[in-house]
Amino acid sequence: MANMLADRIRNADLTKTQKKIANYFIENQERIGTLSSMEAAQEIGVSDASIIRFSRQIGFDGFADLKEHIYDMLVETAFSGLSLTERASQNKELYQDQYGPESYTRLMNENIGALFHDNKAEDFEKIADLCVSCPRRFVIGLRGSRGRAMDFGRLLSFMLPDVFALTTDDCTSINRMQDIREGDLVIMFVFSRFYKVDRDFLEMARQRGARICILTNDVTENIAACAETVIITASRGMSFFNTTLAQAMAAEYILTLVSGKVDYRERIEERDRITASQRI
Repeated sequence: MANMLADRIRNADLTKTQKKIANYFIENQERIGTLSSMEAAQEIGVSDASIIRFSRQIGFDGFADLKEHIYDMLVETAFSGLSLTERASQNKELYQDQYGPESYTRLMNENIGALFHDNKAEDFEKIADLCVSCPRRFVIGLRGSRGRAMDFGRLLSFMLPDVFALTTDDCTSINRMQDIREGDLVIMFVFSRFYKVDRDFLEMARQRGARICILTNDVTENIAACAETVIITASRGMSFFNTTLAQAMAAEYILTLVSGKVDYRERIEERDRITASQRI
């Protein structure tokens, strides 16, 4: 899976002409951003209307919407490959110390808006269904995603049994990874820059026949190649670090979907009885 555009194209029912357009778009994403629909049509050898129909066929409002998606993806990819110092320098130049609430809120709203613009509703539903149907659930989040994995695993365990949060790359997590069996679910929260251990954990899960879902800000690396479902969570911030806002919203939305699919009242009522004596 090279990126979300390729994923949409692969899952679309395309005509022969639309497949021709798709191949050009995949191979020339940076150039597409500089062209009008008429210019793109001339280069590909199709009609202007064919470009617009293709854009709508793969889930965009039109060609302008598709171009905006490609631009956002390329910006995110370029940013994610920078070192922490380079990120800080680039953002300082970009925002020129304009770190006020309005600018920050606007950027965070863009990240949130991209979550449901760049991902399909059925992919969220699929992950929620897997949470319910798989025999066991392994939630992985290392480094910057550690807190998200812990929180997601904790809340999921309120509703379902056999939930395991793996948030370190030490022997404890490796031992738990060795317990994965065919049909178990692995959900990984991960941000670029990626590390070898991310790939190693996913490869262990794949070899054991797990169902794999990933929530990440970058699908241009092969880290997502073994996943059957990928949710893109934009992470552009104003400083050197990835913002986790969109990833948090994606996690909470999946949990909300799960809560509508299972009857967990007896489970949380028992939990409340057990913990009643501990509360102030």
